[in-house]
Amino acid sequence: MKNICCVLLIGISIISFHCQKEASFSKGNFNLNSSSTVMATLQGNIFDENGKPAIGVSIHAGGKSAITNARGYFRIVNAVLNKSAALVTAEKKGYFKSYRTFIATSGANQIMIKLVRKDLSGTVSSTSGGNVTLFNGSKISLPANGIVKASGGSYNGTINVYASYIDPSAQDIAQRVPGSFIADNKDNKRVFLASYGMLAVELESISGEKLQIAAGSSSTLSVPIPASLQANAPASISLWYIEEQTGVWKEEGTATKTENSYVGEVKHFSFWNCDFGGPAAKLSLTLQNSDGEPLTYVNVSISSTNAGTAHGCTDSVGQVSGLVPANEPLVLHVSDQCYNMVYSQNIGPFANSVDLGIIRLTNAGASVVTIKGKLLSCNSTAVASGNAVIYLDNVLRYAKADNSGNFSSSFIFCGSTPSSCQVLGVDNDAQQEGATINVVVTTPLTNAGNIVACGNSSLQYINYNLDGINYSIPSVSSDTSRLPDVFSFYMVYDSLRAMPRTLISGSHQTNVFISFSLSDNGTPGTYPLTSLDVPGMSAENPQSLNAVITSFPNKVGEFYEGSFSGQFNDWYYRATHSIACSFRVRR
Repeated sequence: MKNICCVLLIGISIISFHCQKEASFSKGNFNLNSSSTVMATLQGNIFDENGKPAIGVSIHAGGKSAITNARGYFRIVNAVLNKSAALVTAEKKGYFKSYRTFIATSGANQIMIKLVRKDLSGTVSSTSGGNVTLFNGSKISLPANGIVKASGGSYNGTINVYASYIDPSAQDIAQRVPGSFIADNKDNKRVFLASYGMLAVELESISGEKLQIAAGSSSTLSVPIPASLQANAPASISLWYIEEQTGVWKEEGTATKTENSYVGEVKHFSFWNCDFGGPAAKLSLTLQNSDGEPLTYVNVSISSTNAGTAHGCTDSVGQVSGLVPANEPLVLHVSDQCYNMVYSQNIGPFANSVDLGIIRLTNAGASVVTIKGKLLSCNSTAVASGNAVIYLDNVLRYAKADNSGNFSSSFIFCGSTPSSCQVLGVDNDAQQEGATINVVVTTPLTNAGNIVACGNSSLQYINYNLDGINYSIPSVSSDTSRLPDVFSFYMVYDSLRAMPRTLISGSHQTNVFISFSLSDNGTPGTYPLTSLDVPGMSAENPQSLNAVITSFPNKVGEFYEGSFSGQFNDWYYRATHSIACSFRVRR
């Protein structure tokens, strides 16, 4: 069976279809360069190579930025996303830059990315060239006198080769794949890809300067074919690279099957993919539970006997849209975060793009729970504009309340039913929030009852003055959930200083950003900064700046409050700058 995978944000657990409509999209000829956009919220979870939450990951999407917190979670509001191929990038030192491309909806779009480690795989002389071989037999062959500086100019010296193999048959491929399986073939038609193996490759000098293949030269890649795909692997196959500006794969060149690997030449380095590109149909639907409420952020896959598997996740209102193999009988699967299947259902085939309308789930076992309740203001009236912050099974959700204060969010969890969840109510109009309360979880429905959103200010901000110019990262009111524009905090263990370290960051629009960290003992006090970054600057000796923490949060929902001021030297340009900063950021 071919392992054909494509990007799909699609619903689950079908008991009944409603309002099925044929659409007029042409197979394999979607408009990749469409400028149509949607302003929406984007959130997600980033994991390291072991599936653990990745903290401190820089996220960029729709002209905005964020940094993941201690749960590997981020959230960006009012992002301008391309409807046909929205792009998210994730960057963290020690890992290859990650891309995720998806079809955006008007709801809060959910993504998950597992980072790919950037380990030194070997070194090669620029003069003589040579080979670097990975543990699984993947090989990168560099030409003699054929490597130059990526910024321009010749290079003579040792080449550090960083490379990693990505197995398309792996269980976690939906999280690890660069971009997605959205692609443009050489005829500029949008297709979905059947992958037979991928490589991430980057070249650097000893000092860390980026290197590339010189014009007129090429490098030979040898990419092993997974054992489960070898029987059906074609004799030759197209090569595809990830386009960094769009996160979409582009067809360039071919590779030949040699024993159990594909061997081909490339003229630049990026992520490279050995794939067959086939026609697709666009599939859309809205997923609800038995009570007509949206099933949100649900992991799904759609498989075909002849055309492989597509993967995805529902958004905040159950809307989903993506590409599936055309003219193939399909099976829709539901799985939890641990890849355990909880439901399956036959669908398709679809000759053309189709909107299945509302799909209602009536029975998916004990793995599904819906948590609902009502937000009350300080006056004991319904909160007209607010949200509930829900923590369940290490998953964070922002559930928007309706005009009557009612909120609801559905979860599919791993293993046994969690005994409790935590709920925090926020009143956006009054900028008030209540205390975080524990709620006993029952399946399939947990009624949290009345949640009082009163007693504490929900205002968050980071205000700073840099070299006499004021910058402000405020709470925003233009988004219906009225969350802070982009705020994040996380805690790590500083092995050098043998103590915890707190990092706080925020960003607003495209040019207002600050990130700083400090080592603390978990109480209010004065602590030297251990890092400080603002746009285009990084402090060389941040310890000269002392942060005065006037309020230190002991539990989730409370706030860091404090300030710092002084001068620092810019690590990049060695110039001296003055800064004064005050902040209030939720834990």
